[in-house]
Amino acid sequence: ELGFEHHVIEGVWSRWTTDERKDVVEYSKRHGVGVWFWKHSRSLRTPEAREGFFEMLQQLGVTGAKVDFFDHEHKELIDLYEALLRTAAEHHILLVFHGADKPTGRERTWPNELVREAVKGMEASRLPGRARHQVTLPFTRYLAGPADYTTMVFSARRGDTTWANQIASDAILNSPLQTIAADPQTILTNPAVDLIKSVPSVWDETIVLPGSEIGEVAAYARRSGDTWFLAVMNGPDERSLNIPLSFLAAGEYEAMMVRDGDAGGTEVKVEHGTVRRTDVVKIPLSGGGGFLGRFRRRH
Repeated sequence: ELGFEHHVIEGVWSRWTTDERKDVVEYSKRHGVGVWFWKHSRSLRTPEAREGFFEMLQQLGVTGAKVDFFDHEHKELIDLYEALLRTAAEHHILLVFHGADKPTGRERTWPNELVREAVKGMEASRLPGRARHQVTLPFTRYLAGPADYTTMVFSARRGDTTWANQIASDAILNSPLQTIAADPQTILTNPAVDLIKSVPSVWDETIVLPGSEIGEVAAYARRSGDTWFLAVMNGPDERSLNIPLSFLAAGEYEAMMVRDGDAGGTEVKVEHGTVRRTDVVKIPLSGGGGFLGRFRRRH
């Protein structure tokens, strides 16, 4: 229903029979969803184990593997990344590394590596000061490469951020394989579901806008084809931004904008209209607030 292309299955798959695994993969494919299997790195330390695992995935038609728990940077684990990427590539399997060190550019040699975690993300359920944390990362960790932050939740795990902030995080804390943390049903019932479904995982152009400041606010304009997204995440202090839409091309754009709703942060306001590049969007932001706008060019 959401149009998402992939689904990660945690270690429960290892307790299934081969026929049960096939059933899940084939069912998913009928719905246009690729399946990924999670695996602990300790069970892939030998060439035989790696070959057996990736050959099994290929035979089942599994799209990729999420390999977890590397936890340090000793040489044997750096070598393990390389060995995993090579064997996975031989079997046409995509990889996500979780519990991993920061990227060092190996995805240019092995494009089957889509993303690695290397970040204190949404998995850290009791992280204090999430609002400030999330407006620090775009200018620190994300300079090294994409991160598996597992964005966007609407539960108490969001800490001192609002729903609108969480929705905006999907466009700013971004990766080629964007893993969403929210329960799918909470997305389907969210007033901003149409906007959330349309956020791409890769971009043609990114502009970090004036007003952005490490630990205070992150304001991004990002383009996919003829469609622009304006995403703002705010730190803990209330503020107001006026953002010119001068990044748009000439002509008229259909706008959908999601703003902070109630003071508790558990609602969003959804607005529709038309805009041009000469317009300025006024964005009042509560502490930990956010904004996401989509501007589709009319032809």
